[in-house]
Amino acid sequence: MSSQTRPNQHELFRATNIYLDAMRPFIFRNMKKVPSVAAEDRIEDPDEVEIGDFPHLVRRYWQYAFAQHFDPEWDARSRISLIKEARNRVSHPRTKDIDLDYALARLEDIADVLEAINAPDQANKVREIRNKLSNESHVTTPVQASKPPSPDPEVKPSPKKISDLTPWREVISPNSDVIDGTFRKSEFAADLQEVYDGKAKTEVYGETDIFFNQTYITPGLRGLLVNTLRRLGGNGGAPVIQMKTGFGGGKTHSLIALYHLVTGAKILMNLPPNEGYDRLRSEIHDIMQEAEWDPESDLDVKVSVLDGTYLSTTDSDKTKGSDPLNTLWGRMANQLGGQDAYNIIGEAARQGISPGGKQLDKLFEHVGPSVILIDELVAYVRNVQEVTRDSIYTFVQTLTQSVRRCEHIALVVTLPESQNQAGDEAGNEALQKLEEIFERIEDVWEPLEIREAFEVVRRRLFGSDIDEVERDRTCEAYSKMYQNTRREYPDDASDQNYLQRMKECYPIHPEIFDRLYHDWSAIPAFQRTRGVLRIMASCVSRLYQKQDPSPLVMPANLTLT
Repeated sequence: MSSQTRPNQHELFRATNIYLDAMRPFIFRNMKKVPSVAAEDRIEDPDEVEIGDFPHLVRRYWQYAFAQHFDPEWDARSRISLIKEARNRVSHPRTKDIDLDYALARLEDIADVLEAINAPDQANKVREIRNKLSNESHVTTPVQASKPPSPDPEVKPSPKKISDLTPWREVISPNSDVIDGTFRKSEFAADLQEVYDGKAKTEVYGETDIFFNQTYITPGLRGLLVNTLRRLGGNGGAPVIQMKTGFGGGKTHSLIALYHLVTGAKILMNLPPNEGYDRLRSEIHDIMQEAEWDPESDLDVKVSVLDGTYLSTTDSDKTKGSDPLNTLWGRMANQLGGQDAYNIIGEAARQGISPGGKQLDKLFEHVGPSVILIDELVAYVRNVQEVTRDSIYTFVQTLTQSVRRCEHIALVVTLPESQNQAGDEAGNEALQKLEEIFERIEDVWEPLEIREAFEVVRRRLFGSDIDEVERDRTCEAYSKMYQNTRREYPDDASDQNYLQRMKECYPIHPEIFDRLYHDWSAIPAFQRTRGVLRIMASCVSRLYQKQDPSPLVMPANLTLT
């Protein structure tokens, strides 16, 4: 590439080469600390690793190898992804030079990462390149030849004002049910029991492939899926998982994801080509690889679903042999293996007393690999008589111990995050007692962190087709405005991390998510992700139908009436 006609691109390319030479030994050295590296990620020679590999390796093995090298307040993983994107840009020269502000921002990212990995000499070299480029930009540009090169049709000039930007409606389209306003609030309420019964209100929850294609697999959810597959396949994995989140924190959605994974694994491993499943196909492949799951496995996994808001000790349901299904253990056994399995703990189920560990061990040996999903356990316990509660507490404790002893059995239980969410006095007492039972369990999962929630909402509301050039153009214009008028906006708005957040949240401005998740979630009845989905689906639908011309959905654009 020519350093005269494309100086920004040339200097950024030089910097990425410095970055590559420093990062290769850093990645190679730290990957050796990982106890179990997936086959496709093993590195024999550091020269084999390219810049495009860095984001994947750092994200996948973050806790094992890389987290300790970076400031937790500084999102290194996003910076490394941005540098990969920059490398791709400078490696494919275009007629027009890349934007100066973009080049300076990426050079700063590269220098910061190099400092973090203890490569000060290389960081200084990159800062010298950045300073040189910044200083030269103030020098008058010489007159061009009489016939300037034709502009790249894919790149538009930087906008002089926000109104020159492309409306968000033309950059990314909402999902059809959001556009039409045909969604129902009930469709946003994940119901595990309805999914188990095959009566989900919408295919978004009822169909395995559609559900996963519109689900953002957060690190927490991914960990849950990998752990369970490992446990079922005999490759380790925690036997008992406790999930604790607030209202709308993603726990029921995570249980539905786990249900679809273990019952629809073959569907997910045989997704049809050319139907918009490329991203999902890659995600599922990575999950299976990390879990060391054999794609040819014919493992028949049984599933029991016990929804505390659906079941009651007064239920009149019967087994095929006319035995009562009004206890958690009786229903669990019947779901896992029918009447034969029920008979193993039948006497305890008929009398309403907890089965012993020996009986549960025999049950699990009989049914084989199984997943037990218990949702809203506190809600169930608080609605039964005191004598029955004692039997339930005994059952839960016996169950956790039996699951630990038996191979290929996984138990996942959800509990409220706080006493406020447990309800009345009986609910708080139940929560306290159950927490005492689970207190020795180290594996407490948080399926959804607030910083990831925007992607959950964005993916549910919007399609996957997006004009990335126009998205970046819009976000960089806003970022430049924030940098030029720093005193008028919050301090972090002019930071490069905020630019990345705008791209990830697009077309919704990050401030909307911040206010809804941080301020509104303080309202006791507000269900975070579920509540945000309801509000934003309605607003996006109205804005789209009214042909909103805004480049981003801003707080001022929201229609809350």
